[in-house]
Amino acid sequence: MKHVFAFDVSMGKSTMVVYNGYQKCELEVEIQHNKSSFKALKGKIVEITKQDGEAPEIVFEASGVYSTPLEHFFQTEGYAYHRLSPIEAKLQTASMRRHKTDQSDAH
Repeated sequence: MKHVFAFDVSMGKSTMVVYNGYQKCELEVEIQHNKSSFKALKGKIVEITKQDGEAPEIVFEASGVYSTPLEHFFQTEGYAYHRLSPIEAKLQTASMRRHKTDQSDAH
């Protein structure tokens, strides 16, 4: 079953959560927007792709200049992704959370 990688983007870092096809969170971690973290992220994507036989879905909210490094990484590596507008993300998640945090936003 296909996995989903979701990111809440902040200045210089993102909170990443990985959900499996059964909607169970398998991983929650903070990644820095730097070469070593992106290399580890690529390794995780490759691992999940081999495991599932298909690439994971990748989702993040457009956060102006803050999301640029993450988007550049996905474009450079050739990964398909879904970039949500902040208004769309707010509307879709308004009923899902009570407290706004980077972790809850990623979920």
